[in-house]
Amino acid sequence: MTTVTVRRPIGPAVVLGAAPVVVGMVALLARPWFLPPGVEVAWRVTFFLAVGVVGTAWPLVRTDTPAGRRATLAALSLGSLAFAGGRVLVDLPVGPTDLGLALALNGVAAVAEEAFFRRYLYGLLAPLGTAAAVVGSAAAFAVAHVTVWGWWVLPLDLAAGLVLSWQRAATGRWSVPAATHVLANSLTLV
Repeated sequence: MTTVTVRRPIGPAVVLGAAPVVVGMVALLARPWFLPPGVEVAWRVTFFLAVGVVGTAWPLVRTDTPAGRRATLAALSLGSLAFAGGRVLVDLPVGPTDLGLALALNGVAAVAEEAFFRRYLYGLLAPLGTAAAVVGSAAAFAVAHVTVWGWWVLPLDLAAGLVLSWQRAATGRWSVPAATHVLANSLTLV
């Protein structure tokens, strides 16, 4: 018996669905140039709110079922422990002096990035399989941070992205990696 594979052409819906990924990645990669140090806080907040809106505005076909409370709590705990351990192992430069403002901005950035990478991009890749969604969203997350922190951070951010994407896969929710990401960003300031 012969198996025939039929390839479907890429339609306008796929192209339209992927367009925000391209725009979002270009914006995230270009942020050091249009949000250099000294730019007003309002512009930074506006930028990350726009990324968050892109991440939450596009409707996605539900491909997974949210996990129960125990699995969600376990994924949140394991992810948080991974980032806390990473903070102990990696010496980071001292954060800004206005800790409250820095915590708020980093929280907004973390939730916006998770809406973009773990809700939108992960959801876009999920029909290709869990592995594609986890690896693809983690890789995009890592690459998006290269222009901000340099190439040395790529392996670290890939590992972080894999933890966050695993949490998304394990729980079926993007809010769990968002909470973990807020914690991780907060740990960089203390």
